[in-house]
Amino acid sequence: MNLRLQHSLLTSMGIVMITITLLAFASMAASLFITNTTEGLATAINESGTLRMSSYRIANELIHNTVDNREHWIKTHQLITEFEKHLSNFNLNSVRPNEKHHHLHTGYAQTEKQWVEEIRPLFDTYLDGIMDIQTAGNAGMDMSISEAAVTNLRNRYFMIAPDFVANIDNLVALLEQDAKIKIKRLRNFQFIVLILTIILVLIALVLIYSRIQKPLKQLLTGAEKARNGDFSFRSTYTGKDELGQLGSAFNSMAEDLSKIYTELEERVQQKTIDLEQSNLSLELLYKTVNRLNEAESLNTTYPIILEDIEKLPGIGKGAICLNNNKKENATMLASTLPIDDLVTQLCEETNCRQCLTGKKNHLINITDNNKNKKQLLTIPIQDQTQQYGVLIIEQTNNKPVTPWQQQLLENITNHIGIAIKLSQQSAETRRLALIEERGAIARELHDSLAQSLTFMKIQVSRLQAISEKSSNNPEEINIISELRIGLNSAYRELRELLTTFRLKIDGNDFNDTLHKTVLEFNDRSETNISCDSKITYFDLSPNEEIHILQLIREALSNIIQHAHASRAFLLIQYNSVGDIQIIIEDNGIGIDKEQSKTHHYGLSIMKERAKTLDGTFEIINNQDTGTEVKLTFTPINKATPVQINE
Repeated sequence: MNLRLQHSLLTSMGIVMITITLLAFASMAASLFITNTTEGLATAINESGTLRMSSYRIANELIHNTVDNREHWIKTHQLITEFEKHLSNFNLNSVRPNEKHHHLHTGYAQTEKQWVEEIRPLFDTYLDGIMDIQTAGNAGMDMSISEAAVTNLRNRYFMIAPDFVANIDNLVALLEQDAKIKIKRLRNFQFIVLILTIILVLIALVLIYSRIQKPLKQLLTGAEKARNGDFSFRSTYTGKDELGQLGSAFNSMAEDLSKIYTELEERVQQKTIDLEQSNLSLELLYKTVNRLNEAESLNTTYPIILEDIEKLPGIGKGAICLNNNKKENATMLASTLPIDDLVTQLCEETNCRQCLTGKKNHLINITDNNKNKKQLLTIPIQDQTQQYGVLIIEQTNNKPVTPWQQQLLENITNHIGIAIKLSQQSAETRRLALIEERGAIARELHDSLAQSLTFMKIQVSRLQAISEKSSNNPEEINIISELRIGLNSAYRELRELLTTFRLKIDGNDFNDTLHKTVLEFNDRSETNISCDSKITYFDLSPNEEIHILQLIREALSNIIQHAHASRAFLLIQYNSVGDIQIIIEDNGIGIDKEQSKTHHYGLSIMKERAKTLDGTFEIINNQDTGTEVKLTFTPINKATPVQINE
C-alpha cells in the first residue's frame, strides 16, 4: 500500500501542490514578519529623527535665549526630558538587536553613552547654573561668575553637539540601512519563493504533460485504433502510477484483444474456407447428381465428372474403373491420368486386384517412368450391397487428400454407385418385361405355329409314305421330300426361336450368360468352341443383350449344323473408337452360296438383328479356312475404355 502511495500520481501532484502552498504561506509569513519589523524600523527612524530634531531644538534654545530667563530653563528642561523620552522610546529600543557587536546596537549604545556620560551631565550642570543665577539674581547677589560658567557650558555643548548629532545621524542611517537590509531580504526571499514556485509550477506542468496528458493521449489514440480494429498500438507509458498501471492494463487488454481478434479472424477465415469447401462440395455434388440423372448414358458422364473433380484444390488427375460382379477385372471407362505412364503401370502391374481389394479407401504406391514414386487414392464405387468399381485419384505432390475431400469423393462415388444401381434396376425391369413378352410370344408360337408345323410334318410323312407306295412319279416324290425338309427346317428354326425367346440372362453380368451359352453348344456338339471376352464391363440395354445373344446362338448353331468344324472361336472386344465388335470364326467347310439361298434363313435373321442394332454385319467365307462372322455396333450406353499401349 505504501509503495502504491509512493508512486501514486495523486501523491506526486499533492506533494507539488502542498509545496507550492507552503511556499505561498512562507512568502506571506515572511512578508508579514518583514512588514512588522519594517513597521518598527519606520517608527524607530522617526524617533531617531526626532532625537536629531530635539538636539537641534536644544541647540536653538541655547542660542536664542539668555540664561537668566526662567522660561529658558523650563524650555530647556522640557527639551531635555523630551529628548530622553525619545531616546528611551520602546520602538527605538525594540529594534535594537540583542547582539552587542551588531552595528545598530553599537550605534545606539554610542549615542546613549554620549548622552548619558557627556551631554546629560553637562545639561544638569547647565540647568543648575541657570538655577543659581536666577537665585542670585533674586537675592541681589553678583552673577558674573555663574554666567561665565553657564556660558562656558553652552560653548561646550555647541562643541559636542555636532558630534552628537553625527552619532544620531549615524543611528538614523543604521536604522535606514537595517530597514533596507530587511526589505532586501524580503525581496530576495520572495524572489526565491517566486522562482521556486515557478519551478514547482513547471514541474507540475511537466508532470501533467509527461504523466497525465501524454499517457492520456496515447490511451485515447490506442482506444481510437482499437475501435477501428487495430490492436497493434501499445502505450509506452507503463509506470507505477495510476495512468502507468492503466497503460499496462491497456497493453494487456490490447494484447488479449489482438489474440482474440486474430483467433476470431482465423475462425472466420476457417469458417470461410469451410463455407467455400461446403459450396464447392454442394456445387460438385449438385453437378454430379444432375449429370447422372440427366445423362442418357452414364458412360459419357464419367469423363465430365472427372473434369469437375479435378477443379477441386489439391486434387490431381483421376480415373473411373467399373468391374464385373466377381470383381476379377475392371474396365477403365474414363481417365485423365497419363496413359503411357501411370495407367500402364497401374493396370499391368496390379492387374486390377489391388484397386478392387477391400471396400474402404486405400493408397496404391507406384513408380512412374521417371522413377518418381506416386500415390494413388482408390475410393470404392458402391452402394450398400455391391461394389461397382473404383475411383482413382492422384495425390498432388504426394500430399494426402484432406478428410473433407475424401468425404466429398466418397459422396460422389456413392452417387455414382446409386446411379449405376438404378440404371441396372431399370435395365433389369425392362429386361424382365422383354423376357415376359418374349415368353408370351414363345407360348403363343408353341401353342399355335409349333403344333401346326408338327401336324404338317405328320401329314407330310404320311403323304410321303403313300406316295412312295403308290406313285412312280419321281418329281412328285422329290416335291414331297423337299416339302418335308422345309418343314423340318422350319420346325427346327421355330424350336431355336422358342429356345431364344425363353432365354434368360440371370443377374447383371452378360459374360456369365455368354459363357453359359458357349458351354451349352459345346455340350450339344463335338465342335470345340472357345470364348474370349475382352470386355469386362457391359452396360448393354436389354434389347441389345437379347439380339447379341440370339445372333451368337444363331451363328454357333450354323457352325454346328452346317460347317462341320472341329473348332470355333468367339471374340468380343472394343475397337479403337469404343464400338463393340463380335467375331465368330470356325475352321469348317464354309457356306455354300446356293445352299444358303434354299431353306436357310439364319443368315438373313442375323442380318436383320444387326440392322436392328444399327450395326454392320459381315460374313467372310473361305472354304479352305472356314467362315468368319463379324458384327460391329455402337451400344446405346457407349463406353470408350482407355486403351493401354502394348
